[in-house]
Amino acid sequence: MKVTKTILLSRHGSTIYNDTDLLQGISDIPLSDRGIKESEQLAERLKDEKIDIIYYTPMMRSKNTAEIANKYHQAPMECIDSFLEMSMGDNEGVVWTEFVKKNPDFYARWATDPDVGMPGGESYTQLFNRVKEGVDYVLSSSYSRVLIVAHAMVNRAILGHLLEMDPMPSRRFRSKNCSLAKLEIFDSPSGPYAVVDSWNNYSHISHFSTGV
Repeated sequence: MKVTKTILLSRHGSTIYNDTDLLQGISDIPLSDRGIKESEQLAERLKDEKIDIIYYTPMMRSKNTAEIANKYHQAPMECIDSFLEMSMGDNEGVVWTEFVKKNPDFYARWATDPDVGMPGGESYTQLFNRVKEGVDYVLSSSYSRVLIVAHAMVNRAILGHLLEMDPMPSRRFRSKNCSLAKLEIFDSPSGPYAVVDSWNNYSHISHFSTGV
């Protein structure tokens, strides 16, 4: 088998919601000063990588991170709508630790059952299913080295699809702000075959990022 595609996968830089432990979901929050710095450090980490295209999501925090990460490449950029982060519904803007403390039974179900979504929001299974469209699009593209800048839950779902996992196991992979993963896609008789080279690498970040 030979490598047909390399996928570099990153999470957006921090926002004020990340910095203050607020549930973010599809709230369109820009990068904080910390997030801008993280994105600049990501750009330095990617300086010597060959990147043919950068994919980002409809959220400004993803697009802004992608733009900064593109500093040394000037690669074409494209938005993939199906990579939108998971909606947290009525609880967006709520302090995460306080929510867990006040709703321990619901949190236990939400954290262990991918079919349970936040009130007014989306379940992980729903997100997992819609992310597949974006994964298939990336795999079918003619670009051999791509960077995807997405979100914590979305990155887990992308990994899950590439490794042919069920939703719940894929949810257990941490993805910190501006961390970097690398996956190699091989051509096999049965179709694309993904191998994880690295995951959640944030050695290029000069401080520990927030978020799960």
